Amino acid sequence: MTLSDPVQERVERWVLVALLAYSVAAVTTGPLRWGLGMVKLSPLIYVPQVLMMLTIAAVVVWEARPGFTPERAMTLMVVAFALTVGALYTPLKQVAFGWYSLLPFWFGLACAEIVFKHWGQVSRVALYLWVIVLVGVVVNNMLSYPWEGFSYSVGEVEVVSSREWENIGGGKRLAGFARASFDAGLQALLLGLIVALSLKSTVWRTVVWSLSFVTIYLTTSKGVYNMFFVLTPLAIAGHKVPSSLVRMWPLLIGLVGLLMPMTPLFMNVNFYIRDEQLANLTFSFWDRLNDMWPNAWRLLEEHGHPLWGRGLGGVGTAQTYFEPMRFNAADNLFIYWFVIWGWIALPGFLVLLLRTLRLNHRRSSQEAASFSILLATFVYGITANVVESGLFAIASGMSIRFLFIRSDD
Repeated sequence: MTLSDPVQERVERWVLVALLAYSVAAVTTGPLRWGLGMVKLSPLIYVPQVLMMLTIAAVVVWEARPGFTPERAMTLMVVAFALTVGALYTPLKQVAFGWYSLLPFWFGLACAEIVFKHWGQVSRVALYLWVIVLVGVVVNNMLSYPWEGFSYSVGEVEVVSSREWENIGGGKRLAGFARASFDAGLQALLLGLIVALSLKSTVWRTVVWSLSFVTIYLTTSKGVYNMFFVLTPLAIAGHKVPSSLVRMWPLLIGLVGLLMPMTPLFMNVNFYIRDEQLANLTFSFWDRLNDMWPNAWRLLEEHGHPLWGRGLGGVGTAQTYFEPMRFNAADNLFIYWFVIWGWIALPGFLVLLLRTLRLNHRRSSQEAASFSILLATFVYGITANVVESGLFAIASGMSIRFLFIRSDD
């Protein structure tokens, strides 16, 4: 980013303010939405999103003055293409909401360089946010919060402040101060990872990572377990883990996430497990393989175009408000983008995965964080779209952007 010093400082300051505002709102969204709803000020909950939109615009405009990098220009063209295609297949309101649903991800992509430049400050703030998440979930294990199940209206839309739900077979899923249990689990993992990687002591890393696991366990978020176990060597041993041992992990796991939802295209996977205990444990995965992913491909083929997709808003959250009868969460990072961009996105996915081989977690704290978050993104991306996941979406956008910042072999 080439800016005059005073302007650059102001832009960087606003990026960090927007990131802080959104992060605080994300980890305390339950009580925050409940409190604002009680005093009829619910729209104020969206102030952080407004700040994010303004900072994205500021970064893009100021980068345009000396000229965009090829990667940034390509990103803007790809987003513009998805917006245009979306207008062909869905109402403009749905396209706009699709863009809004991905706002944290766009923020991560646009502002990664600034955030990584101030990574020391980010790590310190992450510690306080991590403590808030941990306390919120642990206390929630002992008592119910008044905001659980609370909802409010914004215009004609009913918004849930904090989801109240149970596991299959019973048992409350704890959200703490977050909006849902899986949000709390993701926050515990992401913030715990950032804090652990910032510590030099292996003992303290182990303590932080263990407490993160306790929090994740209480939220019963199965997809987060997978990330936790894959990330454990990096979170505890850090740069002591040889790069040669883990360098291929993002590529290999990413390929699994890319190929897994393609299975229904080539074979019939409509079968079910008879063992009741095993069936309950693996229900979510088989539901995706037997139902959600095949329906996502049908959505692309019947209500879009296989080659260029359905555009922004064509899958995921935006559908819940504008075409609920066709709703599909995708629940896979790659199939989510396949529905939006179609099969023309495949070469881009492969380039992205191959570029992960450039990363070396031992080079710097920023690269260690980027490598670890990218690895987590691909693990979680096997069974989640990731990019609509708030704080985790910001981190994923940043780690993907880092692939193009980092050019050394």
